Amino acid sequence: MTDDFLIGQRLPLLAKHAGVWTGTYTFVTPKLEVLDRYDFRIDVSFPQDGLGRRTYRQESDYLWPDGRTQSLVFEGVLEGEEIVFDNGRIAGRMRALDDRTLYLTFGFTAQPGVEVCEMLQLSADGLSRARTWHWFRDERLFQITLVDERREGAA
Repeated sequence: MTDDFLIGQRLPLLAKHAGVWTGTYTFVTPKLEVLDRYDFRIDVSFPQDGLGRRTYRQESDYLWPDGRTQSLVFEGVLEGEEIVFDNGRIAGRMRALDDRTLYLTFGFTAQPGVEVCEMLQLSADGLSRARTWHWFRDERLFQITLVDERREGAA
């Protein structure tokens, strides 16, 4: 059984997210005041790590209107029917809720007391997705992230 088959069998919805995505992140307060907005390009793939385990890999490039840029890589390991992240920057878990929704919860090592709950919805045609992040600090909502994205090369 190949690792690609394992991703498709254990997390078939996640397998549909492979590829390059572009779009915009918008961060707002619970009162809908815009805190930040920037564009991004994300490449999602499922390589093997050095131990032969199937991993989730997301290479993210961010671009702000003022010209600032940032590049980050997020990796997680397939465990059962979940992707588990614990890489020194973030720790959390991703799983499918239904045939079009992934759910991810994670915290930041450098920000104790902050937890993010993220939902990712993939369109039926697989060409666009929407994500919402609910940010909690000490159990209180303090920020929401809205993400609108398209599969690169999609019409």
